Amino acid sequence: MKKGCIVLHLLCSLFIQSCISDSIKNLGNGYFYRDEGENIKDILCQNFNGGEIPATVLDYIYNDEYIIAKQKPKYPQEPLYKRKYEYGTNDSLFYWIILKTNDVVLGPLSWQEYLDMRLKYQIPIELSLY
Repeated sequence: MKKGCIVLHLLCSLFIQSCISDSIKNLGNGYFYRDEGENIKDILCQNFNGGEIPATVLDYIYNDEYIIAKQKPKYPQEPLYKRKYEYGTNDSLFYWIILKTNDVVLGPLSWQEYLDMRLKYQIPIELSLY
């Protein structure tokens, strides 16, 4: 009877865990990409001081130092994020840069601001979104 309860508990835990998130990809330094399907695709950090990129992340690339992402905001914003992001009235794409070594999040950025930040932080050309 005891083994049956343990097996049942493990099966229930695995089922609940599989319902929590469709996909998670480790991006290093505590950051991870979460894909819950539909419009819930974001980048979060398990560290207290870490930043985030709210839904909906359309594309991203990363290395040991940076995470670069393209995002189209999901309205209304989910209440689970650390802060409410201001996008103005522009309903276009936004760009984000996370400096992983010191948990600095730059964004939401316009295309020109994104290009300026790439130059300022000397982000390698290999980390480009297409």
